[in-house]
Formats: sequence, C-alpha cells, structure tokens
Amino acid sequence: MKRTLLVATGLGALLALALSAYPDPSWAAGAPPDSLSLEVRAFRLLNRAIENRVFDAAMPVASDLGKFRIAVILIWCALVLFGKARGRWAALMLIPIIAASDQLSSHLIKPMFERVRPCDAIGGVHLWMGNGWITTPQVVTQSYKASYSFPSSHAANIMSSLLFLGLVYRRLIVPLMVVVGIVSLSRIYVGVHWPSDVAAGIVLGALIAWLAYVIFSRVYRTVTRPEPDTPPSE
Repeated sequence: MKRTLLVATGLGALLALALSAYPDPSWAAGAPPDSLSLEVRAFRLLNRAIENRVFDAAMPVASDLGKFRIAVILIWCALVLFGKARGRWAALMLIPIIAASDQLSSHLIKPMFERVRPCDAIGGVHLWMGNGWITTPQVVTQSYKASYSFPSSHAANIMSSLLFLGLVYRRLIVPLMVVVGIVSLSRIYVGVHWPSDVAAGIVLGALIAWLAYVIFSRVYRTVTRPEPDTPPSE
C-alpha cells in the first residue's frame, strides 16, 4: 500500500508539472508565443544556453531512437531467451506498452492540440537538421517540421518502456531513468520540442508504465503461483 501511494504521489507530481506548462492553444493558430514566457525562456536555456561541442555530438544520437533499434532488439531477445518466466512476460508486455505510448501521443493527443514546434514558432533556434546544425533566422520564414509538438512521443515511448523495465528489475531503475533523462533533454536541445512537450510525454509514459506493471504483476503472480496440494482421495 505504501509503495502504491508513493508511486501515485510521484505520478501526480509529474502530472502537475505538465499541467503547469499547459500549451497555449493560440500557438496552434499561428500566433507567436510571448518571448518572455516561462516556456520560451526554459526552451532558450536548454536549447541555446547550454550549447557546447559535446552536446552537439551526443544529443542528435540520443534523439534518434532509430539508432537504438539493434540494442532494443537484443535486450528483447535477452529477456525472452535468458529472462525465464519473468523476463518472457516482461518482453511480452513491452509490445503493447510501446504501441500504446506511440499511438496515444502521435495519433490521438498531437492532433487534438496541433501545437507548433519551437523551430517553427520562434527564431534563433539551435536546430539539428539530420545532417548538421543550423541556427534558424530570428524571424520565422519557413516550416522545418511537418508534425506537431505536444506531447513528445520520444519521451513517452522511452519513459513507458524503460520505467516498466525498471519496475520489473528494480536494480536497473536508476541507470534506466538516466537514459530517459538524456533522451528527453535531447529533444529540446535539437530544437524540436518545448519543455512542456517533454514533461507531458514523461507523464504519459509513466502512467502507461505503471498501469502495465500492475497488470504484469497480477498476471505473473497468477501464472507462477504453485498449484495447491490435492488431498488424497479416500
């Protein structure tokens, strides 16, 4: 019970954080955001103020989940082959977890808000173009991204899958959350997400992970529970 209350409190705090940075709907209509708003100032801090060569090299790699596919496949296979019953059930749960987080964030929530990405809303963005860095003009003159911004699907996907694995294998939860933090920060650093996009993605991913873990725990206990001794027949 105490553990459940602790997790619920943590998820509530994350939800409050996301709601406190709720995206201004006027952005969807093309109106530029207030340059002095907390959201824009936080974005400038994480996109330009911490700009350095190390991050310029590392953040595009962290932001490209496609580069993690081989590692993900190897981890999934390791769970199936060497994880015994617990690992196999965890691997099975990862499939609907990733599908749910991606579908909810990309195909349900983003079309509801239609929030413009920072590189298309404000100028002077440190933007990764896939093959190099540019600084966008101070006055926005073109669209760099066709998709919407809120919430971050990267943050939702990485949080849901890695938090779930961290709940299943508690000794790994700290390094797994470090990976979540790096990937989430990278989405702001490469210029394609607002801080509240990432916060909302983390909240969505955490909720999916916790729900999946509750289901996993009940199913795993049921299927691995030893059969009761059958009384001898007279």
